[in-house]
Amino acid sequence: MDLGKKVILILGLVILELGWANGNVAFEVKHKFGARGERSLSALRAHDSKRHARMLAALDLPLGGKGRAGDSSLFYTKIGIGTPSKDYHLQVDTGSDILWVNCAGCNNCPKNTNLGIKLATYDPKGSSTGTPVTCDQDFCSNVLSAPYADCSVGKLCEYSITYGDGSSTAGFFVKDSIHFNRASGDFQSSALNGTVTFGCGARQSCTAKIFFDTSGPRHATL
Repeated sequence: MDLGKKVILILGLVILELGWANGNVAFEVKHKFGARGERSLSALRAHDSKRHARMLAALDLPLGGKGRAGDSSLFYTKIGIGTPSKDYHLQVDTGSDILWVNCAGCNNCPKNTNLGIKLATYDPKGSSTGTPVTCDQDFCSNVLSAPYADCSVGKLCEYSITYGDGSSTAGFFVKDSIHFNRASGDFQSSALNGTVTFGCGARQSCTAKIFFDTSGPRHATL
């Protein structure tokens, strides 16, 4: 499967989760290297090696299992989350099973990138439409593929993911409004709102690779 098909696949999965049965959704997808001009042959070769390793690693992973992270993805996009809406830059990453963003107070989360992008953190208390997902909800058992261990009333649905390169992310799930564009034909788009359940990243490993740079932890993934 080539990269273009992968991008379509992962965005399609998000759209299905949002629950729209019709209508075309438009995401502005940007190339990782596009804003920085020429890249050295060694940088591109290193990127390609990681991309191939990630494809091969996927053959041994069950559906819903762990993926391989790193700086192997080439594209990112921007969506609005919460009320009032706040913009977040997300990596289009087929190696991650969930959508997650960095949360306020996150440990080891970056603030800026060398692409000139300031990375925002999500604060559940700062959104009037944000609600935490508890461990007794169906979403929690479905995404974890098993009943939540030691679940009690009001306990958050927590997650922890370790990627193939040793990087990791952990936090809890939140449901909130999402804002993006829908393609309406003739190269026009219109605003579209909905709800989505996503991970609120509270802890990132210091070995993780940020998508927008070559060092530091990841910001967010789609």
